Amino acid sequence: MRWALALGAISAAAALSSCVTDWLRRSPTYDTRPLAIETISLFNQRAPSRLTTKNWKGDWIFRRDRLAMIDQDLRDTKPDLLILQEAMQRIGNTAESDKSILQAGALAAYDWRQQQVQEYADTQETEQAAVAAGFPLKFLPSGDGKRETWAMGSGGYAMLATIDYEDQPIIVLNVQLPEAGPGSLIWYGFLRERLTAKLVQDHLCAKRLIIAGLLPGDDSNERFGEFMQVLQLKDSSQGFCQQAGHCFTATPVNDLFMATVGEETPTRVDKILVHRSANVYSSSRAFEDFANHNQYGLEFGLERLWPTKRFGWRSQVRLGRCSDAQLGLGEL
Repeated sequence: MRWALALGAISAAAALSSCVTDWLRRSPTYDTRPLAIETISLFNQRAPSRLTTKNWKGDWIFRRDRLAMIDQDLRDTKPDLLILQEAMQRIGNTAESDKSILQAGALAAYDWRQQQVQEYADTQETEQAAVAAGFPLKFLPSGDGKRETWAMGSGGYAMLATIDYEDQPIIVLNVQLPEAGPGSLIWYGFLRERLTAKLVQDHLCAKRLIIAGLLPGDDSNERFGEFMQVLQLKDSSQGFCQQAGHCFTATPVNDLFMATVGEETPTRVDKILVHRSANVYSSSRAFEDFANHNQYGLEFGLERLWPTKRFGWRSQVRLGRCSDAQLGLGEL
């Protein structure tokens, strides 16, 4: 009898311990663990170098050198979610493809989604917006053939992807706003309308919204401010950029930026935006290692070779979880 009572007490204690452990492991208001998110433009090489007459447009030897640097960075950081702009592929040649090259290396175990956004007849290449997700994240079907990629002005685009994480969907918006002047900011209204419709129609919750890519503007701009306010967003860099010079992503410090753009005032245009409720543990510039005296880079007048013409961004973010009512009603 005593043995039975003792065993019963041990079993009860073990069950209680298991319940407490499970409760501590999974917060009722936040995901179990944060996500490492990175975004980068892979540079489509359409803008010519101002430093030499040699043209890198469609040059896959030069591109492979840069992709090797990006691959090494990804091996070191192993992000959960990678959001890419200006990914390229040679038409009819699977070997000359950013996707194939990166999936043969650091992204070998990642699931990948991409949408074509441009085609270039002169180099026989296509350009894609892409999202790569590592385990345990997995893409959800878009459903009903809904159109979730949009062109925006000259060279701008946006791509939606929905990802399952800890049994709740994450909505990822991959954005490249047009780079031509302040007029490009009018597209924030367009994006706000599309995202609001997506949340309501698919019964999704804005707490699990991630927006990343080329996102110029700040709260001083009315359209950007309205976009952030309506969707209840915050810039993940908030509180991490006390030294502004360490956070500029578009800067002449980068030789590729200098070669294609010139002595422009440095800015931080590559961003990761999340819901105000999200906990941000770290946020910093990414893909900023360079190679000195790369032989192929020297032929284009580059003393230092950088992975791409603008630095990327990385953040570690823990997303809030949504109640059944929020998911059911698509509330903001």
